[in-house]
Amino acid sequence: MPKVINDTKYTELKEQLNQLLCLYGPEKMRQVMETLPVQTQTKPNMPLAVRNVSFLEAVDAFYQSSKFSGLSRTTQTTYRSEMKLFQQHVKEKFGDDPQFEKVTNGEFLSDYIKLNEDPNTKAKKSSFLRTFIKTTYKIFYGHQDLGDLKTILRVRWSNDDAPKAFTKVQIAEILQIAQSRNHDSLYTAIIWTFLGSGIRINELCHLRIGDITPDTQTIKVTPKGAENTKKVRKINELALMILTDFIEKKYSRAREVMPDSDYQRLYIFSSTAGDKPITSRAIQQFMKRIIRESQSIKEEDKDRLGPHSFRHSFAVQGLEAGIDIYTLSKLLGHESIDSTMKYLRLFDDQLRDAINKHPFAQEIIQKIRERLENK
Repeated sequence: MPKVINDTKYTELKEQLNQLLCLYGPEKMRQVMETLPVQTQTKPNMPLAVRNVSFLEAVDAFYQSSKFSGLSRTTQTTYRSEMKLFQQHVKEKFGDDPQFEKVTNGEFLSDYIKLNEDPNTKAKKSSFLRTFIKTTYKIFYGHQDLGDLKTILRVRWSNDDAPKAFTKVQIAEILQIAQSRNHDSLYTAIIWTFLGSGIRINELCHLRIGDITPDTQTIKVTPKGAENTKKVRKINELALMILTDFIEKKYSRAREVMPDSDYQRLYIFSSTAGDKPITSRAIQQFMKRIIRESQSIKEEDKDRLGPHSFRHSFAVQGLEAGIDIYTLSKLLGHESIDSTMKYLRLFDDQLRDAINKHPFAQEIIQKIRERLENK
């Protein structure tokens, strides 16, 4: 709860604090107040005053908060984009600057989330709103309890929350489509890098030429949430061959004319001359087109599959090949083995589907069904 100070000059003090609040912002004020030896007191049986916070005030406070500044640049960009969409929706419903309490109404938030059918989009928007609301609560009210909003802003929106992986047949078709569409082998190199290393889309986008070490079959990636560090990951021989061949074709001229230090810093996957990385959105868009064209992928699965499904495929096929869960966890760059355990469930589901396709099982099931129908 916010601090309340009992004083005979309460109104005057409140005005002065409001002036300081406008001048320095809520986050700075909170930090300073926490360093002061202020004892908060309330009259018995009197509820604490709750300040009326406007929506735009909450937005400004969120952007100035230590929570937002501590996020990775990628997450900050995503949250700014989500905030812009949310502000547009708020403006359509309530005008430019309604009270924060109004825009955090459960029914309003539920309707906003349900405007999207894709479970992943719902989860992304819910995650953003959770962070925004909890941060605002902490700044202005001293707590982070979402209460009933937890059930509305769910982080999982699919009944089947297991990761979705491509099958081997689907991967073969995807590669065939990519090769037919891509004159400079960009798409093919991207897909094989995903398949051969299991790295995330943001890690792939920011790969530089100097991150590749062919002798040890390793690549250095910038892990999720740690932009100033590099972590070594393995890549299989075939994917490495395709990747280095792509680099040679795209950057052979640059290697000859540029200083080696500049050459090593070029982004491998780039729509320019290597000075800027390809965007994750560009990869998502070309994969979406390929998936739509694929005949081996069921229509109901097409919205659930994307670039990240290659990472899932890397994990599942690794288990299928006999890689133990601890080794797989290291290959995926997981901090905890718990993050890797979800792939065991997906692998078990595939084994179940496979055993159900066994001709003996199908024969017996058909006989049982016929017997039940004849009763």
